[in-house]
Amino acid sequence: MAAMKRRILVLRGIAVSIGAMAWSMRNVRVADLKAGVLGADYGTLPLLLMQLYVFYWLKALRWKWLLQPAKDLTTAQLFRPVMIGFAANSVLPAHLGEFVRVYVVNRRHGVPSGTVLSTIVLERILDVIAILLLFGVGLLYAPSMPPEYQRGAVIFAGLASGVVLVASIYLIWTDWFIRTIEKLLSYVPFLPAGLARKLLDLLQQGAAGLHSMKSIRTVLLALLNSLAQWSLNGLSAVMALRAFQVDVDFSTGLILTGITAFGVMIPAAPGYFGVIQLCFEAAMQAQKLQPPAALVFGASVYSQLSGMIPVILTGFYFLYRDHLSLSGLQHAAEQGSE
Repeated sequence: MAAMKRRILVLRGIAVSIGAMAWSMRNVRVADLKAGVLGADYGTLPLLLMQLYVFYWLKALRWKWLLQPAKDLTTAQLFRPVMIGFAANSVLPAHLGEFVRVYVVNRRHGVPSGTVLSTIVLERILDVIAILLLFGVGLLYAPSMPPEYQRGAVIFAGLASGVVLVASIYLIWTDWFIRTIEKLLSYVPFLPAGLARKLLDLLQQGAAGLHSMKSIRTVLLALLNSLAQWSLNGLSAVMALRAFQVDVDFSTGLILTGITAFGVMIPAAPGYFGVIQLCFEAAMQAQKLQPPAALVFGASVYSQLSGMIPVILTGFYFLYRDHLSLSGLQHAAEQGSE
């Protein structure tokens, strides 16, 4: 039954990606796309690659800080499972790469799986906070942003502040927070008991990793690290667009980062082909920009492939060095996600 469910999810994701890709190409003329690809400035690729590896090195550094109370690992030691995990995310369904990271760190360094998973939960919280803050900044400072969209930036700033507040309560009054959530869930009608238990278990696992966040210095460093990561991500998107002669500024990159963060929640195929293209289009539409559709589409593919192929190659290289197999990791990740 579980295997059949996974096949259905994979097929659904492929269908979503095909549909999204077809829709994103509805206004793209093949001749214009060919001209755009041939005329693009690929001299940007070395800088894009450098930014990409800095992005993942920052992830490994932040993870080192979060894991430090459990085990003092180096950034270099954690860079390997980071790259393996994100390579797995690019080829495996259902974000199994996160569970791959848990398995690799547990196997190589003996850190309990629950502790590793709790730090990944904290990473997601920090990422949400950073992306919302940067998205709000992008909306505020985009030169062509309509006034009603800029007013939306205030809403996102409030949402980001709310996330910070909830995370702070969870951090300081962890036991009370979990008891309160448990009580609130009991009042939700038609909520399956299994789903409620999974959520509470996830909060308990997160609590195990909160020791690292009870240092104000660690909190600030981790948040600054997250802001740096996603600022780099936005800068890379801007460089890809400019390589295809789409003239945008840094605020567009921040807006695109925010839109993409929501877009990848769609259950698409691994790699999110089609979804990423729609996100690039949505970022242009949000600012009332009207560059040629073929150039935006070409830039989105350039950005996606330059970010995905090096990660897959690096992750698979580390898999080979560590004598691991993708099929074995997938099986272990599926076991851990159940």
